[in-house]
Amino acid sequence: MLAPRSAVARLFTVSNLWPGSVVCLIAAPRTCPVTQTGATWQTYQVPEQYDPGEIADDLAVCRQRGLDWLDRKTTNQVPVSAAALQQLAEDYTEAKALVSTGRVDQIKALLRDGIGEFSRQGHPADAGLLRDLFFGDSMDGPIKPPGELLKKAREKSGDAEARFRERRTNVMRSFAQFLIAFAAPQHAEHKQLTITTGYVGDTEHFIQLLADAVNVTIVGITNERLAPMLEEALRRKRASGRPDGFWGSLRIVFLERSQLKFVNDERVEFLDTDGALLQREREWTEARRSIRVFLKRAHSTRWTLYDYPYIPTVTGSIFEFNDQRKKIVHLLIKRPRQSRADQRYIELEDLEDQYFSALFEDIVHNSVPLTLIVPVGFLAGDTFQCTEFRRHADVLKDRSRSSGWLPAVLVVTFRRRDGHVEPVLQVRTEENSGRELDRVSHLSGHIFRADFELPAGLPLADELRSFGPEHVIPVRTARRVVREVIAIDPVLGLRSAGTGKYLYPDKEHLFFFIFTLELQEGIHFPRRAEMHPFPLSELLAIRASQALRSAARLCQTTEIPRRAWNSAAEIVALNLFLHDYDDLGERILGSDARHSDELARISTIINQHVSERTSRISVSTSREAEVTGLAGWQYREFFSELMPLYAQIGIDDAGDLLRNIADNGHKRAASDRLAELYHNDDVMASIAIEL
Repeated sequence: MLAPRSAVARLFTVSNLWPGSVVCLIAAPRTCPVTQTGATWQTYQVPEQYDPGEIADDLAVCRQRGLDWLDRKTTNQVPVSAAALQQLAEDYTEAKALVSTGRVDQIKALLRDGIGEFSRQGHPADAGLLRDLFFGDSMDGPIKPPGELLKKAREKSGDAEARFRERRTNVMRSFAQFLIAFAAPQHAEHKQLTITTGYVGDTEHFIQLLADAVNVTIVGITNERLAPMLEEALRRKRASGRPDGFWGSLRIVFLERSQLKFVNDERVEFLDTDGALLQREREWTEARRSIRVFLKRAHSTRWTLYDYPYIPTVTGSIFEFNDQRKKIVHLLIKRPRQSRADQRYIELEDLEDQYFSALFEDIVHNSVPLTLIVPVGFLAGDTFQCTEFRRHADVLKDRSRSSGWLPAVLVVTFRRRDGHVEPVLQVRTEENSGRELDRVSHLSGHIFRADFELPAGLPLADELRSFGPEHVIPVRTARRVVREVIAIDPVLGLRSAGTGKYLYPDKEHLFFFIFTLELQEGIHFPRRAEMHPFPLSELLAIRASQALRSAARLCQTTEIPRRAWNSAAEIVALNLFLHDYDDLGERILGSDARHSDELARISTIINQHVSERTSRISVSTSREAEVTGLAGWQYREFFSELMPLYAQIGIDDAGDLLRNIADNGHKRAASDRLAELYHNDDVMASIAIEL
């Protein structure tokens, strides 16, 4: 048992709960009983002379009549009594020495001040709803009719009618308890302690805390549902402030992978122990990946991910606000094998001696930062030689002028169905990728320093930092990438298919170890993976539009050296030749970078040929994403490397496409010359735009 931390609350860690569970015992006389209000329970210390139930009823009646019409008397209406609320307002007016001409003004003053304080004490969303219901946009002037306020509040909330009615009732009850303690503090013998509890599945409150907080620390197990909540919170933060706003500090702690087998969660209820662990590991992997992708896309460095190598003492979050360095503790209460729908949280302001802050800091201090490290080196044929390591966050930065090669893997996935063989590619979205969004790509990923580790955790010897396509390092990396994205272990299904190079003009280059993987028919992919079959005809159409866009972009980019422009024009024209746009290719080859009017006319003609390609996004069937092209290496090496590999696999029509090119001298020469240019260091270094 912990020593008492204040005169109001004593906190005990309960050993028979899931690790991290906490129960609060309130040691204070004359406290209001815990009142169930749907998804939220709240306890406030309030004077006995006030009845929270009566105050809540009066609030509801006043809301329904409208504050400006409380004293209206007609043939169909009598003045609203609201005796309990009126008495509370009179006491508040007297205690604050306010000047008020009548009970309506007194009630208005009480509600205005109470709503403001309710927001400052960690309930901004509920306070906003109360403000909309009672005042709308007129906190000081005439108030709109109650029916109009109700309609606008309902539309603003975005909730269904039944959910909105339930939330409105819950907020009124919670506010009634708060309002009594706020309005008549002189009657309370002890400092007020506010403890809020609710269901974990109701995420709105948590998201608003994230949006309002300055500094946040989150300690979780898998954090599998955190990414979309972070995204929405950052959207709100930026919508109400600076467009580049971010948290002053955001720290997210995961349970270390080796500890996941000791977790006793709801998955065990429906699966065997091994199956539950496998599902837990998949969620853990996907959460780390999606959170990292989102945070990198947020363009801030004020975040850190951690691994915690022990079962944490608590799980939850601590939020720090600008308001006098106020800290709110949000703790999760989990029982063994309890479903997520039944999981609860408790929330309170940190104790005077900052006990919880110290507890969270201790967890972070004993965690290991998840800093991804990538090898950098040079090439010797199909072999990569590692010479140094760099932080993943510091590589592939535009205009960095950094040198060296970064090793990566590319897994060409395909499947057989009804006698046909078709490639399966990923649509890269904000949910699953950090770069080349709205492109289609086979599975790819960097080789990291962690991939150099042997299963026992021992690092590879220095002499083994040189590796080729068959080496254990790229094979292990390819297996990891497949497991992370589509949640299957390829085991022995991976086949090495050589290597590939991708040259950048202004940063490190990429060296791909290429593998093939046949997927079993009927496999179901995680939705966020966005894995879809693409007939070869569709890929050709996508690439043709991409080549046209590149040509139009070049025609609009005239402020580059003449030699570089000529090289770029040749690359663009060769791509157009391969897609049967010979006339456009010849016009670009015959144009001059100095003649902007002529280039503008060519660009207009090119854009008329672009065909938009769309692909439905599985995770949100209400929207479609435009597919703007193929990812880097697959676009450049489509005819020279990818098609021969497709033909070898047996992809439908790939062999016919290659034979057509081989039989057409013009296209064969274009394909050979294009491959030569894409592999020329000097040429690619001189071209500052993507081609």
